[in-house]
Amino acid sequence: MINKKGFSLVEMAMVITILAIVFAVSSSMVIFVVQDLIYSSNVLNMDMLANAALDEISYGDNLAGGLAFSQQITASAVNSVTFTDQSGRTVIITLNTGTNKITRTINAVADNNFLYYGARSGINFVVGKNGQMFTYYDSTDTTTATAANVRRVEINFIVRSGAGNFTNWQGSVERSSSVSTPKFI
Repeated sequence: MINKKGFSLVEMAMVITILAIVFAVSSSMVIFVVQDLIYSSNVLNMDMLANAALDEISYGDNLAGGLAFSQQITASAVNSVTFTDQSGRTVIITLNTGTNKITRTINAVADNNFLYYGARSGINFVVGKNGQMFTYYDSTDTTTATAANVRRVEINFIVRSGAGNFTNWQGSVERSSSVSTPKFI
């Protein structure tokens, strides 16, 4: 007599159940790892764009100087700053809260190349600390509303793609910087 052995129905059900559990756990971990990798790259992209925006606002480019090279702050608002750069150009940097974009105007002409990568990358600039992008300080390091007394400008904003949510695979970075603006007369 030949005794043929096989799997019983209970053994097969147990193996299928165990495999289903392992697959369910591992698939959620794989989705999380992939999501984390995509989110991380989006955050790195937002970080790069935020740093570039801070550099252009603070130090300027070949078209106009930034706040660090301003001769004088002529107007100060929570989401806009007007100053005269080292070459005598009037520069206005504004956070448009309607479009969530930072714009620059040089001698009353809109600079369409300022932060040119923003429109192409789907990022939004959003006001940061206390709902304002700029905070102004005088020589005693006290906040001031008088443009003529400004000696330091604090810049705060958030750069994000979409809503910046991890679950939507989007990135978000907050940046703050402070720029000394000495008065030249």
